[in-house]
Amino acid sequence: MSAGFAILTVIFTLGYVYGGAVARTGLMLLSGMAAAVAIAVGLRLHRVADRRPWVLVIIALLLLTVANAGWFHGALAGVPKPPDLLVVPPQLGGYVFMLAASLLIVLRHAPRDASGTIDAAVWGIALAAPLWEFAFRPHMLGAGIGSAGLFLVLTQLLVLLGICGALLRVARTSEAGRACLNYLFASLGCTILGIAVVNMGPVTGENASLPALCFAIGYLALGAAGLHPSVKQLSEPAVNLAPPTPRLKLGFLGSALLLIPVCGGVGQLLGQPADGLLLTIAPLLSVPLVLVRISRLKHALIHQATHDELTGLVNRRHLFTEMQTAIAAHAGGAPGDLALIYCDLNGFKPVNDEHGHEAGDAILRTTARRITVAVRAGDVVARIGGDEFLIFCVDADDATARALGDRIARSIAEPVPWGGRELVVTAAVGAVTRTERRIVAPDEMLAAADERMYADKRASAQSRQHLRPERVDERPQVLPHVVQVDPVEAESRIAS
Repeated sequence: MSAGFAILTVIFTLGYVYGGAVARTGLMLLSGMAAAVAIAVGLRLHRVADRRPWVLVIIALLLLTVANAGWFHGALAGVPKPPDLLVVPPQLGGYVFMLAASLLIVLRHAPRDASGTIDAAVWGIALAAPLWEFAFRPHMLGAGIGSAGLFLVLTQLLVLLGICGALLRVARTSEAGRACLNYLFASLGCTILGIAVVNMGPVTGENASLPALCFAIGYLALGAAGLHPSVKQLSEPAVNLAPPTPRLKLGFLGSALLLIPVCGGVGQLLGQPADGLLLTIAPLLSVPLVLVRISRLKHALIHQATHDELTGLVNRRHLFTEMQTAIAAHAGGAPGDLALIYCDLNGFKPVNDEHGHEAGDAILRTTARRITVAVRAGDVVARIGGDEFLIFCVDADDATARALGDRIARSIAEPVPWGGRELVVTAAVGAVTRTERRIVAPDEMLAAADERMYADKRASAQSRQHLRPERVDERPQVLPHVVQVDPVEAESRIAS
């Protein structure tokens, strides 16, 4: 892969050095088209399931190809520069699609650090402001570049540095997708270098081919990123079960947002006109990112309030909300019965005491995953504290609840690999079903399921007294019979 990219780079370099304007613009046009084809082939070859970011990259390349076709046509016609209308809109559209694609990639790759990645993108945009204001803009104004040219270059800088900031953040946690990221960085670097040479350096004589060569190599690197096998790992990273709540660093984010108006308005402080382009375009790109950042924080806080941080399961509060809704629907005539399964781990405390809290946490996370796999789609699994789990089932009769409880107990009893050893816990399971159609508090079903679970614990403890100690772990899990909740009896139990 690397050898092929190097060979293509050498071939294109020779073509630019020894070719004329038609050859150079033709090669730039060809490189963009080849990159789009390479990405499409890579997605199919490596069976990338989530192709949306790369589809946006292909669309961006097609738009940039339209602009490159304008330059190629101008070279064929002997026109030094094509009309702005033919070049500027597709280039702007291409870079906007690139930014959207990069955001999709980084948000999928770093779910535990998505907010930090957005912050890095905002900082990338912010750092483009002084680069533009004190380097690019004065040189371009001195060269007599019009508003359309200024607008295009500023947008390119803001988008490219925003992408660069986001990908730098991703690189901190992306080992599997590192090769793909390296090609993306090469593409960004070549593109930024090409823009700098076009707008700040001489492009006549021996330097005439340099900008187009930079753009062409940038396209080839982008195509190599999509064709490399690591594109799958970059596009489909493993997601953590319970991502932590992102922190909103107001000082860090506010500094980035303040840098833009400070750079844009510094001219006015010196008696010169303010940079209206910078003060308009940069917020159009950075503010939506900040809104996404705040939205993610809002959703994360909601998730934190309704889910258990360790396992990612819903907590007691959210479970009871789901139960109240289902009980009301059931009382109103919704088909099927309701079931609640109470699951408590046996042997968890000794494991926690002997091997430490990390081993205990591993047991709880594994138990959460195993229960989630064992239940049906639509069943609600909750951790209500310590080593206690609840499973609420809609449209579940006695046989269904019994089968679910049996499957859950067998799954939990499987050894849990940890630290080079196997940890073993079992589960006491109590299950109740509700057939009467009237509104009751979720606590009623919970109390009945809790009683059935403790009955199972007592029965298991009594049975162990008649077993040899070395045979205790081999005793099969005994589940209580599933019972229907009698509302009058349940109310009397709670009252007592």
